[in-house]
Amino acid sequence: MNLFQLSIRSVIRKPVKSILLFLIVLISAGFIYAGWACQNASVQTQNSSKQAVGASFRLEENEANRHERIEALSKEIGVNESGNAGGYSQKQLPTGEWITWTDNSFETLLREDIEKLSKVEGISDYNITTANTVVNPVNFERIEDKDVDQSNDQLGVSLRGNYNMQYDFDVQKGNIVIEDGRIITPGDQNVCVISRELANLNQLQVGGELQFNNWEDRENSEIYSATIVGIYDTIQKITPIMTGDSYRWENIIFTDLDFPEKAEGNEGNPLYQYATFWVRDVNEYETVKDRMKKADITWERYDFLDNTGMSDTMAENFNDLSQMSILMLALVMVSSVLILLFVFLFWLKNRVHEIGILLSVGRTKTKILMQLLIEGLLIGALSFGIATIAAPTVSKGVANYLVGYQMQIEEEKTAADEGMVSSTVNDGETEIVEVKIHVDGKIVASTAVSVLGIIIISILGSGIYVVVQKPKDILRQMNDLSES
Repeated sequence: MNLFQLSIRSVIRKPVKSILLFLIVLISAGFIYAGWACQNASVQTQNSSKQAVGASFRLEENEANRHERIEALSKEIGVNESGNAGGYSQKQLPTGEWITWTDNSFETLLREDIEKLSKVEGISDYNITTANTVVNPVNFERIEDKDVDQSNDQLGVSLRGNYNMQYDFDVQKGNIVIEDGRIITPGDQNVCVISRELANLNQLQVGGELQFNNWEDRENSEIYSATIVGIYDTIQKITPIMTGDSYRWENIIFTDLDFPEKAEGNEGNPLYQYATFWVRDVNEYETVKDRMKKADITWERYDFLDNTGMSDTMAENFNDLSQMSILMLALVMVSSVLILLFVFLFWLKNRVHEIGILLSVGRTKTKILMQLLIEGLLIGALSFGIATIAAPTVSKGVANYLVGYQMQIEEEKTAADEGMVSSTVNDGETEIVEVKIHVDGKIVASTAVSVLGIIIISILGSGIYVVVQKPKDILRQMNDLSES
């Protein structure tokens, strides 16, 4: 009787152990299939607000690139040298400590890049939003907590400029509504929209005029005036981006795009924090995105986000899914090897009698190991075949879970980064529209090699138990078992 026939009989003769091994290999193969399939999964997402208010993209500064530019400019100035270059400055204090800072020209989004993207076919409208800029209120009082120590506060109000205020985050989210007057539109100059609380405190009305100047030089800096064109009511309070009454929601004043830089004393040197682009046809969202990505701009400076704050990578290729699937593959393979190793060791210890007989009739240890390997491969082949049939379903289920988990993390991170209060008006949850899984020949081959490797490593690893023992020791164990 040859090794193959002996292996088949051994598998049939021990059904419980064979079924246990079958299930372990089947589960392992299923997850390995899913891991390889997720490597090239295509994920499509959809946000309900995208359908409700239109699809949009957002451009903002890339933090990694920001640090790279700082390092490059620091080297340009010179190590341990004070100076400035490209909007970055470094200086050594008399105490020996170094301080660094950047100006608007370094931090801002580039207007020329924004304009190029706004002209991409399929973009219907766009908005530019400045960073919240603290300035000094000249002819009116701000709202503040009289019981709080204001010594560490700038004692100012926050200006937020918009090219087209209807696309401001808080307007879009429904956090604020304008009942008196109107919204700020493109082309407006030296205008503002104030909170109801600020208007009541100072008895201000639409058509009135507010004056501002640089909070760091209140006495000598130039004063700029803005006409009140609207008064907003707060539906949900705007979360301050920083502590202090200068940033509290009642003191946020919306202005035209160019006004904050003037009141701050930086006319001609703006600080654009976000740019948002609206897609004319929601159904053309992906097509327009591809066109925008081909635009000739300094892409390394920016993060390109969809209108929920999800990264473009997530909707297109979902690199995090690939990373998570690699981790899953590693965990499944390592755990499978360990589990199978212990199963085979247990199996061998209960086959001492059989191994002793084979050795007594002249069977070599190599042939015994080959028989065990064939047994494992027979069971593995059956498990692999069934896993292959179930692979598309299992892989899609695993991918859906991983994508859903990653999207939840991304949404929470986005909400924290924005520092905005969600509203019930335009907010929508991002949904997985489709996760495309392709189980092709390459994935089948990769899984087959992985499963084969796991079985071979486990059997050879446990086979050391047979190899290291002398035949007489095995026969002695057999006799001990017979006597007991």
